[in-house]
Amino acid sequence: MDNPKFFVTSIERGAYHDGPGLRTVVFFQGCPLHCAWCCNPETQPFRPVLLHEGKRCVACGNCVPHCPQQALSLREGRLHVDRAQCISCGRCVPVCPGGAYSLSSEIMSSEEILAVVMKDADYYRATGGGLTLSGGEPLCQRGVEVLLFQAKQANLTTCVETTAALSYKVLESVLPYVDYFYIDLKHSDRDILLRETGADLDLVTSNIGKLMDKGANVTLRTAVIPWYNDDLSTLRSIFHLALALGVTTYVLLPFHQLGRAKYAKLGRPYTLEHLKTLTPEDVSEAASLGRQMGLDVRIGG
Repeated sequence: MDNPKFFVTSIERGAYHDGPGLRTVVFFQGCPLHCAWCCNPETQPFRPVLLHEGKRCVACGNCVPHCPQQALSLREGRLHVDRAQCISCGRCVPVCPGGAYSLSSEIMSSEEILAVVMKDADYYRATGGGLTLSGGEPLCQRGVEVLLFQAKQANLTTCVETTAALSYKVLESVLPYVDYFYIDLKHSDRDILLRETGADLDLVTSNIGKLMDKGANVTLRTAVIPWYNDDLSTLRSIFHLALALGVTTYVLLPFHQLGRAKYAKLGRPYTLEHLKTLTPEDVSEAASLGRQMGLDVRIGG
């Protein structure tokens, strides 16, 4: 597999919060979890999905006859997408005069990805930056270890943002080519974690422990979500778990609603609009608690 291909949802150049230095972040399609606060919900399915932006749609109906699944229809002057019927073939995308349609991801080879990444090679050398893989769960796609190997051959530092909710064999396959692992630790209660995200806590912590035993550079991250894990008692328990795993570098991510508009494009309800957006000040007490316990905690990024 010399030039594997991937479903890539986007590539963000000039990022400063996804690993050291200036980085280019490649977002991949597919994730085994279903977190309600996900800011990239279009990456959750394991295949490209159709996005429909209502503000761009003029309800002309031009797309309707082009859909082989009859998933598109006009109802009371509005365009309706039957998500159960849609197979994301993309035939509606080029015929929409308003550009209301797009697919969540495109196929890119490792060579094409690195061609974009290397545009900022001078900045990586100046800042200690490089390539970060994110998603979704980037390690769910086959051939990621080849992309990371090629990145190391190009003298790039590499970072992987992962749920660690997958087989350790996958993590082991990329371990030689990853400089930094950023791993989500969303909760310390097995039942709550499984119910709200679909993650198996024992699997996640086992994988983190194995990576630490191998000498991997691991940073743990917790998205602080009101009603879910924002109380100090829960965060103290999460911090204890991190310390028991031997991890001392920690990032707290205050809850935000920046991905809210994406849910409408997917035809999905956004269930957290009633929650308060958190500021760094809102999680400062939690950060102080973590530092008192011996963690190197920063907020955001």
